[in-house]
Amino acid sequence: MTSFSQTMLDRRHFLTLSTAMVAQSFIPYGALAADLVPVKVVTNGGVENLTILSLLDQQGFLTSTGVAQTLVNVTSPPATLEALVTDKAEICIVSGFNGLLPAIEKGAPAKVVGAALRTPALAVYSSKPEIKRAADLVGKTVGIGPDMGLLHVTMIALLQAKGIDPKLVKFVNVGSNAEVYRDVKAGKVDAGPSDVSNSSDAVKSGLGILEDGKLWTELPNYPYQLAYASDRAIRDNRDGLVRALAAYGKLFRFISSPESRAAYEEARKAANNGVATAASQDAWTYVQTNKPYAGSPEVTKERLDYLQALHVSLGLQKIVLPTEKIADLSLARDAVRMIG
Repeated sequence: MTSFSQTMLDRRHFLTLSTAMVAQSFIPYGALAADLVPVKVVTNGGVENLTILSLLDQQGFLTSTGVAQTLVNVTSPPATLEALVTDKAEICIVSGFNGLLPAIEKGAPAKVVGAALRTPALAVYSSKPEIKRAADLVGKTVGIGPDMGLLHVTMIALLQAKGIDPKLVKFVNVGSNAEVYRDVKAGKVDAGPSDVSNSSDAVKSGLGILEDGKLWTELPNYPYQLAYASDRAIRDNRDGLVRALAAYGKLFRFISSPESRAAYEEARKAANNGVATAASQDAWTYVQTNKPYAGSPEVTKERLDYLQALHVSLGLQKIVLPTEKIADLSLARDAVRMIG
């Protein structure tokens, strides 16, 4: 079996950390650094992630759980795991990586410790009136990201759930989910999965969402954004990780409540270079209606087993591993107890 370290070297060209990696500390005014437990948290950006991080700071949730968060910014999902296994960071909470569990199977020294978004915040858009359901994608072009990346795998999961052979669909790698939406809108691909925050623009632009293309409904067990930490951090800074998960848990409760609207929209505006758009309202409404953060940083064994079984069916994993081999769910449980 290929070792994880060999795999990391073989894939160095896309796992390399950004040379412009930035560390950013959030220590609120009036808090003494000596009173806070330091935790290095890696993130790969994106408007929603930046909104979450801004709210986390603004609402004082880090201080309330005794955390001094240092952000380690990277440029791609695979680089989040690289940052953990090279000890540049300790935990990733809001930047999911579809290759996590296969990497753990190969020996990556990391574990799942919780979750942020529990279901895919994606809808399948199309500009073609004749494409109304997943079954209509047969023979059509579907925009995705990298082969067997998050967008590709979620689309395969949808097709499989509908009894459709994914080989009957022509997948086209166009980049991020924002770029998928751009190409669907331009008619360069027939359909594709993209963020729910595009829904108002889709209506204005004459795009439709497939009747069975709301992935949070169609794939309710798919854990979209797992939180994961290095084995070293779990061993050496467990208290800090629990406190960090507790801070994010407080945030998940806050943004799942109606009281968060003004703060959320202001934070998302800041994350979008100061520009307010309908996407902010769409994103907030989606969170309120569907509770994808579930007000908790926890993830269940059942969701992890679902994802592993999907990976096995795609050849990404050899077997479904016991939960204790891939996860330490006690940290999130302790975080929930901390915030009450």
